[in-house]
Amino acid sequence: MRPFLSFTAAALFALTMACPNPARAQTSTSTKSPLQIQISGPRLIHRDFPINMKVTITNRSTTPLALRFPLFFMDGTRLDWVVTDGPGHSLPPPPREKLFVCPVTGPLMDWNITVLDPGETLDYQFAGDPSDGVVFKGKGFYRISLHYVLTPTNYAAVSPYDSVNEKPSKYTPQQRVAMIKTTPHLETTSNEWVVFLAD
Repeated sequence: MRPFLSFTAAALFALTMACPNPARAQTSTSTKSPLQIQISGPRLIHRDFPINMKVTITNRSTTPLALRFPLFFMDGTRLDWVVTDGPGHSLPPPPREKLFVCPVTGPLMDWNITVLDPGETLDYQFAGDPSDGVVFKGKGFYRISLHYVLTPTNYAAVSPYDSVNEKPSKYTPQQRVAMIKTTPHLETTSNEWVVFLAD
C-alpha cells in the first residue's frame, strides 16, 4: 500500500506544478518586446461602474523608443483591452449600431509622438475603461490585460503650430518625426489583472 501512496503523492505534485499559477500569470509580459506595459486597478468591480485602471509604459530597451497612440488615426496602431472569464474565453463586445467614422486624413504631427529613453516610464492616461468594450456574463472572476500594437508609418510631419498641451522634450520635432519613421512594427501585451465582479 505504501508504494501506491508514494506514487499518488508524486502524481499530485506533478499535476500541481503543471497547472497555471494565477499569481504568476499576473506578472507575465511580452518578453520579446522592447516595451513593457504594467496595469493595476481595483480588485472588486461592480456592473455599470467604471473600472479605473492605471497604465504604466516602460522602455526596457537600450535605445530611445518613439511611440504613437491611436488618437485620431484610423490605421493599425491600437490599444485593446482584453477581458476573459474564468475558463479563459474572451468576453464579447456590446451590441452597437454601425456608425460612419470619418478618419483624419492629415499626417501624424510631431506632438503626437512620444519618445521614451531607456528605462524611462510613462503613465498613460487615455487607455479608457476596459468595461466599455465587453459584456460581463455575471458574478465571478475575470482577467484584464491591455494589448498594444504600433504600426510603421512614413506619414508624419512637423506641425506648423505648437500644441498647447505638449510637454517640454529633449528631442526636437524634427528628431521625433525622423524617429517614428524608422520605428518598426511593435506589439506587446501587459500583465493580467484579476478582478471579481460582485454584481
